[in-house]
Amino acid sequence: MDLIDAIETFQRAVFSGELGASNLLGLNDYVDYIIGYAYGLASIIMVVLVGSKVIVYFVNPSGNMDPYILVKPILILIGLALYQPLVENLLVRPTNIIGDITTEAGMFVTSSGNINAFEDSYNSSITNIQDTSTNPDGSSGDGIYDILQVNPILEIIHLLIYFIASVVAGYVMLRQLIYKGIYFVLGVFALPLALIPGNQEVLKKWFFGFLSVLLWLPILTILKTILILIHNNTGSGFTQILLSVCLQVVMIIAVLRVPKYANILVSAGSDSGSRLTAGFITAPIREAYYQRAGRNYRR
Repeated sequence: MDLIDAIETFQRAVFSGELGASNLLGLNDYVDYIIGYAYGLASIIMVVLVGSKVIVYFVNPSGNMDPYILVKPILILIGLALYQPLVENLLVRPTNIIGDITTEAGMFVTSSGNINAFEDSYNSSITNIQDTSTNPDGSSGDGIYDILQVNPILEIIHLLIYFIASVVAGYVMLRQLIYKGIYFVLGVFALPLALIPGNQEVLKKWFFGFLSVLLWLPILTILKTILILIHNNTGSGFTQILLSVCLQVVMIIAVLRVPKYANILVSAGSDSGSRLTAGFITAPIREAYYQRAGRNYRR
């Protein structure tokens, strides 16, 4: 099982609970379970919001009461009722279409017959390995093992970089899966909490953060295509071997920046996918730093 098949298996397990003979359920059932409590939370906030507006109106009848005060709460309740279909049709399917387009285009420009051939071309683009000591034309072999075997330390370094490059690609794909699950659950709470006055931006941050995370894999496919094209349009020999090592290093750096590239396409987000999740993590640390800095300043 390669990396892509493993990630797809994990995704089915996380969202649908397809874990063989076990009785574990997935996040779809998790959302169905907590959505009833989200209804209650939205109803409480709606009653408090509308009630406060009515009380203010009775205290000061000369003031104007917004005739559309119930429109937003009703839309939020409808959004909760249709939550999973809305996520599927507004976020998942459009990004899946973008992913299919980038994959088809990548296979076209690299002359790959299928996705497996495309992945094989990508793997060969970051390591130039030959199993024989001669090239197909009869000349002496110039695979990376043919040269690096002279110095075992260089060979170990090359294999270590290749291992790190492969792990980084898997890390980004697994990170995307985990963030996708987090945003899928957070949306259930983002809808009712958006009713709180002054907290309207939370729904926008959630939507664009979720969209940014879903765009990671299409951008990763674009990056793979670029590396394949660079590899297949260079010369052979020692320069090609050094280039394979350079591509490994570039791939590590570029893949780690995939979230930043995704944020270019949306109007909200941060390195972790959105300011929504980043704020949850960094706010306590930032507050503790400011308090400590203030004490030091007073001293």
